Amino acid sequence: MKRRTFIVTILTLASLPHTLTAQEPAELFAGVERAFREKEPGWKVESKLPSESSDPRGGSITFRSGEGQANVDVRVWRQEKDAREVFEAEGRAFANMRGKRMVKGAVPGLGDESQLWTHPGSEAWPMLRFRKGRVNVQVFAPTVTVARRFARRVLAQIESAAD
Repeated sequence: MKRRTFIVTILTLASLPHTLTAQEPAELFAGVERAFREKEPGWKVESKLPSESSDPRGGSITFRSGEGQANVDVRVWRQEKDAREVFEAEGRAFANMRGKRMVKGAVPGLGDESQLWTHPGSEAWPMLRFRKGRVNVQVFAPTVTVARRFARRVLAQIESAAD
């Protein structure tokens, strides 16, 4: 009986980190939505689309205001290595397609790595992507200013979730 209790305890403890990790994306996604509701009152949630995959977990939120429409996509990977590889691969794919007609830059201090794609001579409708640890984020917004502000709001939620 003691051996059985021991095995059940070990199996329970072994599955515990995975269970907590599975809840983490939902909490982060809810935190992002809450932060926008509180700090961006002019932007209303138009739609939410949760991820249907188990790795990565997360989702997409579309906002609307008088300035237009914006989309924030958050994906949490189980392993940082996967987040890094996907971030790099998606960046290459974007560069080979739409990026050929766009200018690529970075946003210093935004996550572990970042990419800001703009149209030549314009700051309208940029695509801002960044990675922080296991989390990949993509922001599409009417202006570079809005995209940076939205990205920093998401980053603040990622950092507070890590504390």
